[in-house]
Amino acid sequence: MAQIGTIVTEEIKTEFDNVARSRGTTSSRLAAAIIADFLGRGAATIRPPLQAIWNPPAPVERKEVEAKTEQVFVRLEPFYFEELGRLAQERLWYRGTYLANLFRAHVAGAPVLCEAEINAVRQVVKQLADMGRNINQIARKLNVSLEHAHLVTSVDFELIKMLIDLESNAVKNLMRANVRGWGVCDAEA
Repeated sequence: MAQIGTIVTEEIKTEFDNVARSRGTTSSRLAAAIIADFLGRGAATIRPPLQAIWNPPAPVERKEVEAKTEQVFVRLEPFYFEELGRLAQERLWYRGTYLANLFRAHVAGAPVLCEAEINAVRQVVKQLADMGRNINQIARKLNVSLEHAHLVTSVDFELIKMLIDLESNAVKNLMRANVRGWGVCDAEA
């Protein structure tokens, strides 16, 4: 069997060990079951769903992270090891980085973004900033002189509001899709 390692804080490792112990298994077997369940969502015939074994914890508030992290080793069957490699490659991450982010998403119940998703958010932020600058310039012109106030009627503020709402919804949808992609369905993004 192949082996996977990931780095987590001592607090997360202790909490994970306690959950595994309370379910009558080892941390390694629980992690392997979580990963297998996550990777096997489309392949229900290969592995039964993990829902009966593992209920994800409620999101917890993140505490100050220490500089040193801990490492966890996980054993996976070859199929799941390859699937993990494929999913990690899609985000241009190492397998261990993917696993660490998978646990981070489940524990925090928050989005964990890859570089492509971060760039998409940057594009939306840039577009919103551009719109904000344009509105600010219009307001500044009106504050300086009201002689051009009649031109404001040519600006379709409803259209501007609609564009801002579209961009805001795009970010919300991206965050929801990201959280759902990690298997954290109940989290608010």
